[in-house]
Amino acid sequence: MPKMEKSEQKSPKDKKLGSKDGFTNQLQGNTIKQYLAPPSYPNQNIVYVKKQVRENELQKLNGLREDLQNVRYLMDNMDVSTLPDHGAKLMERLNTLERDVQRQGDKVANMIVEPEMPTIEDIARDGFASASDRGLTWDDIQKASNAVQPRMFGKQAMSTHVAERNVILDRLRDLYESLASRPKENSLAKQPAGVKTELMEHQLHALAWLRWRETQRPSGGVLADDMGLGKTITMISLIVADKEGTIDDDEDDDEPINARLTRGGTLVVCPATLVQQWAAEVGKHCKSHALSVCLHHGASRATQPHRLAANDIVITTYNILQRESEKKGVLTRVRWRRVILDEAHVVRNHKSATSQGVCALPGRRRWALTGTPLHNKDLDMFALLKFLRCTPFDELTMWKKWIDNKSLGGSQRLNTIMSCVMLRRTKLQLQERGQLKCLPDRSSQEILVTLTQEEMNVYQKVLVFSKTLFAQFLHQRAQKQSGLQSVVAPNKNSEYAKMHKKMIALQGAKPVKSHEILVLLLRLRQVCCHCGLIAAMLDHDNSTELAEDAGSEDLLAELNKLTLEDNNAKRRSTGRHDDENEAEPGEGTTAAEAIKSVLSSNNPVFSLQRQSSKIKAVMECLQNNVFSKKGEKAVVVSQWTSVLGLVERELKAARIGCVTLRGDVPVTARASLITALNNPSSDVRVMLLSLCAGGVGLNLCGANHLLLLDPHWNPQLEEQAQDRIYRLGQLKLVNIYRFVCVDTVEQSIRQLQKAKLELAENVLTGAKNTGSNVSIEDLKLLFNMGPQNNS
Repeated sequence: MPKMEKSEQKSPKDKKLGSKDGFTNQLQGNTIKQYLAPPSYPNQNIVYVKKQVRENELQKLNGLREDLQNVRYLMDNMDVSTLPDHGAKLMERLNTLERDVQRQGDKVANMIVEPEMPTIEDIARDGFASASDRGLTWDDIQKASNAVQPRMFGKQAMSTHVAERNVILDRLRDLYESLASRPKENSLAKQPAGVKTELMEHQLHALAWLRWRETQRPSGGVLADDMGLGKTITMISLIVADKEGTIDDDEDDDEPINARLTRGGTLVVCPATLVQQWAAEVGKHCKSHALSVCLHHGASRATQPHRLAANDIVITTYNILQRESEKKGVLTRVRWRRVILDEAHVVRNHKSATSQGVCALPGRRRWALTGTPLHNKDLDMFALLKFLRCTPFDELTMWKKWIDNKSLGGSQRLNTIMSCVMLRRTKLQLQERGQLKCLPDRSSQEILVTLTQEEMNVYQKVLVFSKTLFAQFLHQRAQKQSGLQSVVAPNKNSEYAKMHKKMIALQGAKPVKSHEILVLLLRLRQVCCHCGLIAAMLDHDNSTELAEDAGSEDLLAELNKLTLEDNNAKRRSTGRHDDENEAEPGEGTTAAEAIKSVLSSNNPVFSLQRQSSKIKAVMECLQNNVFSKKGEKAVVVSQWTSVLGLVERELKAARIGCVTLRGDVPVTARASLITALNNPSSDVRVMLLSLCAGGVGLNLCGANHLLLLDPHWNPQLEEQAQDRIYRLGQLKLVNIYRFVCVDTVEQSIRQLQKAKLELAENVLTGAKNTGSNVSIEDLKLLFNMGPQNNS
């Protein structure tokens, strides 16, 4: 092939595609500008990298450009028809290089070199706020998705896998590209005219984000701001803006139109505790007649769709929705303009009737409000995506294969989805940005409680029972998995071995169930609060008789008579007095005698009239930190109403004004309890709050001290409880106190709590997920039965 002379004249087409100089000039003139110019939507697909990383990627881009230039030069200066394939492979190479240059150019264009010593301005700028803001490149997402292997091999299986992958990639690309239009961090919506409360800067940005999401697919998303940042007023502002016509009305949505459904406004589904609060928030923040509100609650609630559809907002509870969903009630016969789930983590179990009910609701726009979108596992997020109808990730099989597959690629795909459909800001992030100066400081401390000798004796004896049955549980499990004859091999002459043998005889061939292990853990946790909480175990002296007579009733049967709820009806105090303590058994005492002397209904430690070590510590904390200061109030939280009853008795004895909010308090009576606490002139100094009944949604900023009496398996419930007092509107220094008994299962639960919180943080920030299920090793930790002391 003759070599071209530089002076040879070329046509315009040759000059553009063929000549080395012309092609290079074209790249340098337009393509490089396109590839290397800052994107038109900064901080969306930006990736912050080290300087050397960007230089390496830029060098790779230059190499691809040279290869592309050479191929084009070759095609312009030879007769491709003379080739055996008539230039097919050369054309394929050209197309491949063009795609590679485009992709590598986009990748380099979105790279910004991290400053070695970032300034305050750098940190405040979008992208440096957190790792989650930096995002992934499309190339990373595509490679990770292509790496997913089919579960079965075969022509049909491969065809199905390829089809699934294409659907996944198309949907991920839609979500990824939608970030180009996402409002920037400094984008603020205009305050709706009907909202009289001036919205804060972060709320105006959230409003802009909400309005953007309602134009996307799926229409809606997850508002996961930290508890107490004003998610309710932000959502009310969205409804007002919609009514005022400042939101584009797009009928082209995914919701199938059913002519038999009545068009309605916004449906708010929330826990029963929050029904009145939602109505009060509308009246507090909106101008008169800005929105019409209907409470769909109580026996006299509407039964005709048109009565509900006439209101701007209809507020109902999850329980009512579940019942009406099962019988196709009035809520299912309205085509809602917008469906809002407040405290949306309530539906995190996608198999529950409540979750299925909200997913079946007809609604054009769907919103999930929760400060804790992930409680225990990634599957919690699936329930929210199923409600949002974020196809195809709302199908369980697709979710498990492409998202929840314990791989880094799955975590990346989940991060991509959530970065599109979820907005989350924490109080700490907003404070660092200077947007939350009105919020006071918060301190947290762990108060260690040492049980008395009498209480510890009871704890240790219950622990003996628990460890013995747990050892048998491990033994059964090992036999199923590996055929081993024995897992536990204690010293045959030890008291523990004798107890183990007797308990095995009592148990017989009946296997130990996993839920029975949890019952045993429950009893250990209750002993930490007050030994009297397990007094029902001592009825008829069943536990001592069982230790001596293997032919008596089954211990587990007795334990199972106690449900996971408080068993107040069976619990009774003894007739003994505190000064009638029995002497501790001597060294020669047998295990049965030791148990009989400690786990006796005559042991005064079981008297509910006696102040336990933890209750004593709680009262001392209140006296020293709350009652000694004028105008300060506290919220005392426990997961057991019986524990709250013990604290209430002490407060009344000290003549301290208090109110109790628990699950059996009628919804209509709860507002007055909350008002009594929040009113500075009220003589109510303490609210006793049931964790599950009052851990969500309540505004209790009239108090600034919160006492967590017992650690819960789910740390997110405790996080929610803390934010009942640490929220917008709080003006005083907030103090959080956690009570933990030393050398007990409570300390082990605290370790598991930290692991679960780390899991939630990893998923929400896009970090790698390492699993969430409570393992056998976790149970060994709880029972203080590590590898070194399994016997």
